[in-house]
Amino acid sequence: MAEAIVSGVFERLTSISLQVAENGVRLVVGVNEEVKKIGTTLCTIRAVLADAEKRQVKEQAVKLWLDRLQNVAYDIEDLLDEWSTAVIRSKIEESQSTFRLSSLRPVANSIPRLVGRRGIATKIKELSESLQVIAKEKDDFAFIVNLSRNDDIEPERPKTTCFVDASEIRGRDQDKNTIISMLLSENGQERGIPIISILGMGGIGKTTLAQIVYNDRKVNAYFQKKLWVCVSDPFDEMRIAKAILEALTGIPSGLGELNTVLEKIHESIEGKKFLLVLDDVWTEDERKWQSLKCCLKSGASPGSKILVTTRKENVATVMGCTRLFHLGKLSEEECWSLFSQVAFSGWNHGARQILADIGKKIADKCNGLPLAAKTLGGLLRLKNSREQWQRILDSNMWELDEAETGLFSPLLLSYYDLPAPLRQCFSYCAIFPKGCKIEKDLLIRLWMAQGFLGDGNGMEIVGEEYFDNLAMRSFFQEFETDENDDGIIRCKMHDIVHDFAQLLRKRECYVVASNGIEEQRAEWYHESARHLRVILDNEQAVIPSLLYNAKKLRSLLVDSCHSNSSTLNVSLPRLFDELTCLRMLDLSNKFRRQTSITELPCQIGKLIHLRYLSLEGNKGLKQLPTTLSDLCNLQTLNIRLCSSIQGFKVPINLRHLQNAETYGCTSMTFGTLLQTLEEFVVGNLFGGDLREIFIGREVGRSNLGDLGNFAHLRGNLKIIGLGDVSRRSEAEEAGLWKKTGLRNLTLSFNFKYKGNRDLEGAYAHESSVLEALQPPPYLESLNINRMNGPTAFPSWMVSLTMLKRVRLWACFNWKTLRPMWKLPVLEHLEIWEMKNVKEVGQEFMGAETEKGQASSSSSSSVNNNIAFPSLKHLKFQSMDDWQEWYYGHLLTTMPLLCSLKINSCLKLKSLPRHLLQKTTLQVLDIFDCPILTERYSRNGTGEDWHYISHIPTITIDGEDVKRDGN
Repeated sequence: MAEAIVSGVFERLTSISLQVAENGVRLVVGVNEEVKKIGTTLCTIRAVLADAEKRQVKEQAVKLWLDRLQNVAYDIEDLLDEWSTAVIRSKIEESQSTFRLSSLRPVANSIPRLVGRRGIATKIKELSESLQVIAKEKDDFAFIVNLSRNDDIEPERPKTTCFVDASEIRGRDQDKNTIISMLLSENGQERGIPIISILGMGGIGKTTLAQIVYNDRKVNAYFQKKLWVCVSDPFDEMRIAKAILEALTGIPSGLGELNTVLEKIHESIEGKKFLLVLDDVWTEDERKWQSLKCCLKSGASPGSKILVTTRKENVATVMGCTRLFHLGKLSEEECWSLFSQVAFSGWNHGARQILADIGKKIADKCNGLPLAAKTLGGLLRLKNSREQWQRILDSNMWELDEAETGLFSPLLLSYYDLPAPLRQCFSYCAIFPKGCKIEKDLLIRLWMAQGFLGDGNGMEIVGEEYFDNLAMRSFFQEFETDENDDGIIRCKMHDIVHDFAQLLRKRECYVVASNGIEEQRAEWYHESARHLRVILDNEQAVIPSLLYNAKKLRSLLVDSCHSNSSTLNVSLPRLFDELTCLRMLDLSNKFRRQTSITELPCQIGKLIHLRYLSLEGNKGLKQLPTTLSDLCNLQTLNIRLCSSIQGFKVPINLRHLQNAETYGCTSMTFGTLLQTLEEFVVGNLFGGDLREIFIGREVGRSNLGDLGNFAHLRGNLKIIGLGDVSRRSEAEEAGLWKKTGLRNLTLSFNFKYKGNRDLEGAYAHESSVLEALQPPPYLESLNINRMNGPTAFPSWMVSLTMLKRVRLWACFNWKTLRPMWKLPVLEHLEIWEMKNVKEVGQEFMGAETEKGQASSSSSSSVNNNIAFPSLKHLKFQSMDDWQEWYYGHLLTTMPLLCSLKINSCLKLKSLPRHLLQKTTLQVLDIFDCPILTERYSRNGTGEDWHYISHIPTITIDGEDVKRDGN
C-alpha cells in the first residue's frame, strides 16, 4: 500500500509544481529546493518499494519502516492538498474580484500572498527532513531495486468473459442432500423450532451451501415462507428483526421499537411453515438472540426450520442448535475442478494442457478451500506462461501462519499481483461493515475522495476499470445488476476477503462502538489511524472524547441511527475544528428516523480536504451553511431525503449531487463539472416558497433551460414539474439530446385534474414540450408520467433504438396507447393508471403504420413483421376502464415474452390467446381482476383455464395456482 501512496504523492508533487509555475506563484526562499529534494527522494524510495511490500509480510522491521514512510507520505499529501487548495481559492477570488471591480486596479498578488506563506514553507522543510531520515534507513535493508515499474502495468483482460458464474458449484451434492433431508424432516419429538447449524472454517463454502439449499425446488415446495438474513457482526437485534419483517411483508419497516417489530413478525408467521436462514452468525451472547427466538418459536407452524451458518461451535450451542453439520473441505479432485473452471475460463484445450500439471500442484496448496481455489483461479486466469504459474507455485507466501491458515496466503498472492493503485482501492474496502452490500458508485466516489484515482476528468472511468479488475479477480462476489441487467450496481465481499482487507489496514482502519457492542479499543486515536467508523448505538451514547485527538483521520463514518441527535449536533462544531484532514465524512441517517442532525455548523468550511460528504436521511436539516461553498475540493454531496433543506450554494468543483427526494433543485445556472444530478425541479412545484440550489447568481424561478449548462450529466436524471413549462424553447434549451452519458430518464409532469375542461386547449403545450425534450440516442430507460392532456406520443420515441425499459403511468386523460412495437431492444414495458384507456388496440400491438401502409414481408427490415421483438416482461396496472385487448395483425408478436402481469384491471374481459399460448411464457400474474379471475380459474371451472394451464408459474390474487399432483 505504501507503494501506491508514495507514487500518488510523487505524481501530485509534479502536478502542483506545474500548477505553481503556470500561475506565477512566488515561493518563500528555499522552498523550491526543498520541493525538488522531496521529489528526488520519493523517486529513489519508489524503486525499492516492490521488494519492501513483499518482505514486510515476514520481516517486522521492514513493516515498521513502511509504516513510518506511509505516515510521512500522508502528511506530505495533505500539505500538497493544502497548497493546491490555496491556489484554487486564490484563482476563484481573483476571478470574482476582476468581475466585480473590472474598472479598478487588478488584484495582482493574491496568489503569492496565500501560497507563499511561511506556515506552508516551514511544514515543507520539516517533512523533507523526515523523509531524508527514512530514505537513509532503507539502505539498512538491502532492498532489491526495481526501476522498470512493470508491476504497475495492468494485465490484459480476457475478452471472452468478465465474471465467473458463482452457481457452478463443485463437490457439494452430498452435503446439499443431507441438509435438505434435515430441513424436510418432520419435527417428531423435538420441542420448538429445529435449528440446524452449518459449521466450518472461513472460506469453506458455508454460505454457498446454504444458498443452493435455499433455492432448491423441494425446499421451495415444502415451506410457505422463506427468509434470508445476513447477520454478521455485531448481532444487531433491531436490524435483524426488521430484515425478517421486510422479507415477510415485502415492505421496509419504519418501526422504532423492537417489541413492535417482533409483534408484527409473530402476526406474519402465525400458522405458516417457514424457513429462516441466519447467515454468518458470530455472537456468543445468548441474550441478544433470546427475544427473537421466543417470537419465532411462539408463531411457528409445525415443520418450520431455522438454518444457521457459523464458524464457531460455541455460537451453534448458544443459538440452541438441534442438529450440527460440519462442512468439510473439498477433495483434491473437486478442488482442482473448481480451480481449473475459474483459471481456464475461455482458454482452449491446448493451452489448458500446457499448464495443467502446475495448476494441479497449485490447486493442492489451496487445501480444499473453495474460496482459495476461486481466488487463485481468478489470479492465474490473467497469466498464460509457465514461468508466471511457476512463480506463484514457488512463492514463499504459502508459508504464512495466519488465523485462517491456507487462505491469507493465496489472497496475498493475488493482492501482490495487483497493480499498486488497485491494492489501496481493495484494502480501503475494510471500511465497510462485514457482510454489507457495497454500492459500486459509492465505492468509486470514496476511492476518488481518497485520491486513489488521480485528479483528472476521467476519475470515474478509471474507477470503473479498477472495480471490474477487482471483480474479475474474485475479490468481490454476489453481484447485483441494474434493472436492465447490463451493469453491476452493488456487490459483497466474502467474509475472509473482508478479514484480509482489515488485516492490510489494521493500523489505519478501526471501528469503535460507544456502548460495548464491539470491544472498545484505544489504539485508534494513534497517529496512524486514518479511517474510523463510530457506532452510537443507544440514546445515551456520545462521541468518544479521544476522537478529537485523531487529527490525521481521512475518513469518518458516524452511525447514529440509535442515538439522540442532540448529542451529535453538539459535537459537530468541535469535530470540524479538530479533524481538518477529513476527505470523507458520512453523517447520514440510514434508517431515516425522526431524529436527525438539525444544523450543520459553519465550521465545516475548515475541512478544506473534504471530497465526499453524505447527509442522507437527515430530514430535520433545514439549512446548509454558506461556508459549504468554500469547499472547493468537494466532489460528491449526498443530500437524499433531506426534504427540509431550504437552499444552498453548490461548491464550484462538485461532480456528483445526489438529491433524490429533496425536491430542491430550483435554480442552477452556468456550466459546472456536474455529472450526477438525480432530480431537477422546474418552477414552484409545491406552490409555496421556492427551495433553491444555486450557483453564482440571484435565485428565482427555476428554468428548464438551465439544464443546458450541465454538459457532463450522465447516469440517471429525473425532471419534475414539466407541467409548469409553457414554452417549447425552454425545453429545447435543456439540450437533453446532447447529454450522451444519460442512460435513465424520467419526465414527470404535474397532475392538475381539470374535470371536463377543454383538455386540448388547457394542456396543448405539454405535447410540444415533450417533443422538444428529445433524449440522447443511447438512452436505455424512459419513464413518462403525470401528463394532463390527451394522448401524446413524441416522434423521437421510435428512434431510441437502445431503449430497453419503458414505464408510462398516471397519464389519466390518455385514451389510447400509441405504437411502441417497433422498438428493437425493448425488454420491459409497464403501463400504469391510464384510467381512460378502454381498449389496447392493433396500433399498439402492431398492425399498420400511421400512414396506413400494412406491414409485410416485403419490407426491407427483417423485424417489420415482428411486434415487440425483444419484449420479455409486460405489466398493466390500475387500468380502470380497460375492457378489450386486441392481439394485432402482424405475423409474430412478442416472441420472447416470459412474464405477463395484469393488476387491478377491473373491467378487462380477456387476454389474447396468442400471447397465453406462447411456450416462452413462464409467469402469469393476475391480481384484482374479477372477470379474468373467473375466466382463468383452474379445475375446469374457468372457461379458459386450458389456455394457461401449461404456464409454469401462475399466480391469481396473490395465491400460487397449484396443479393436480403438484
